[in-house]
Amino acid sequence: MIVIPEYEGVSGGTMWEDLKMGVENWGKWKRIALVTDVEWMIRGTEWFGWKTPGEIKRFPLAERAEAIAWAAG
Repeated sequence: MIVIPEYEGVSGGTMWEDLKMGVENWGKWKRIALVTDVEWMIRGTEWFGWKTPGEIKRFPLAERAEAIAWAAG
């Protein structure tokens, strides 16, 4: 599950670590819950979510508990 209350950028090192984790575990993802109210992330998920393995669903910040339950299901 990814929780993003706001976005202020990302460092190169952080991006590299995220990329490594994603590539190493790409086929193992069953459900991805994106928890955010950041508009461009919502739109990006709508446009490119089909490229992710498994099922992806976006939840607003107020529904974080529901996102955790869904991702664990």
